[in-house]
Amino acid sequence: MRVSKKKSDLKDFGQENVTKSQKHDANVQKNTALYFQIGLIMCLLAAYGALEMRFEESDFKIPTTAKVEVDKDYMFAPTFRVEANAVETSEPLKKQPVRVVNVTVVPDETPEVKTTTDKLESEMFTPTKPKEAKPSLDLDGITVDMPEEEIHVNFVEKVPVYPGCESANTNDKRRKCMSEKLSKLIQNKFDRNLGMDLGLKEGIQRISVNFRINKFGIVEIISTRAPHKDLEKEANRVVDRVPQMKPGEQGGEAVSVLYSLPIVFEVRY
Repeated sequence: MRVSKKKSDLKDFGQENVTKSQKHDANVQKNTALYFQIGLIMCLLAAYGALEMRFEESDFKIPTTAKVEVDKDYMFAPTFRVEANAVETSEPLKKQPVRVVNVTVVPDETPEVKTTTDKLESEMFTPTKPKEAKPSLDLDGITVDMPEEEIHVNFVEKVPVYPGCESANTNDKRRKCMSEKLSKLIQNKFDRNLGMDLGLKEGIQRISVNFRINKFGIVEIISTRAPHKDLEKEANRVVDRVPQMKPGEQGGEAVSVLYSLPIVFEVRY
């Protein structure tokens, strides 16, 4: 009985060992396949990463010189403005010192010497010129041309009327309207590129034009002053474009009126 029981126990133990060994072999096979797959994936990832990696070399060089780009200069159009009622001040003339010389008259005290001769007597004759008859002047036939009266625009009884200023009913309004019209004319007609063409320095150039508005309302230039001759010519050209006005009046009669036009020519670069 005991022998049979032992045999049965040995049989059960052998079957149990065989089952455990089979399970162990199956687990080993499964683990090997899993490890192989993981290793293959890692190798593929490593190969892909190696192919995608880039190694760049950068050389740093210190420049010896620096290149600076300079923007081009630009010329701005000059601006003009008219100064109303500008009064020019002139320096007083310096008086030159006068040298005074005192002159005294000394009488001649040399004694007079008389010479007489028995045969000859000297006589002095003073020649006399014949009197010329003066022609008689007929003053009734002479006409004297009196100079035309010229009055400054600030003192004339009635200021000239610039075309377009007919609605101005006072002298102040007429002067203001005329100044505005002249300023607009200069800004539109003055050559704005003249400063660049002449190579003028940046700053303000002053031009002064003196003209008269005669008794017919026509502008006549008297004098022009500017730092450059071409500026004077350009100012005269623009002033010649001033249209005919209604002349100024003094005592109910048309008179010539003087006007000073200062032009401020500003050059900016």
